[in-house]
Amino acid sequence: MSRAALLGLLCLTAGACRHGPTLFGSGSAPGVDPDSLYWKAIFQLDAANKRGSLDSATTYLEAYLASGPTQSHRREAMVLRQLARDARQLARVQGALQQARADSADGRPRSDTDSKRREDEAVKEIQRLKDELAKANEELDRIRKRLAAPKPPNGR
Repeated sequence: MSRAALLGLLCLTAGACRHGPTLFGSGSAPGVDPDSLYWKAIFQLDAANKRGSLDSATTYLEAYLASGPTQSHRREAMVLRQLARDARQLARVQGALQQARADSADGRPRSDTDSKRREDEAVKEIQRLKDELAKANEELDRIRKRLAAPKPPNGR
């Protein structure tokens, strides 16, 4: 492959990565009905669609939202996009939790220094909060005493 062709392909690829779901970054391909992007995203999010993905749905929703401010399903698309992002994040957390459970079930030794350090940090935080509470209670008692003290009579 010649250098010019390779450079051209690299520029097109970089432009596609930088500008979004289409090659030239228009948000949606020319002539594509924005509503079709919305309904494609809905299809991707459908639980019955075994080939659907959150990433594809997010891409379609972002293209739909980028196509202009007058879409008929703009609010729904914004909510669905956020839900898709949250679902992806939840899947990552779930995977990490399952991995942690598998690690503990495997009998891998836990680092005693890590748990000791976490315990020490928790004890320090609890003590700091207790001290802060005691200071707040002292201040509250001081205010109560000041408010309960009788006012001195006027000089009349």
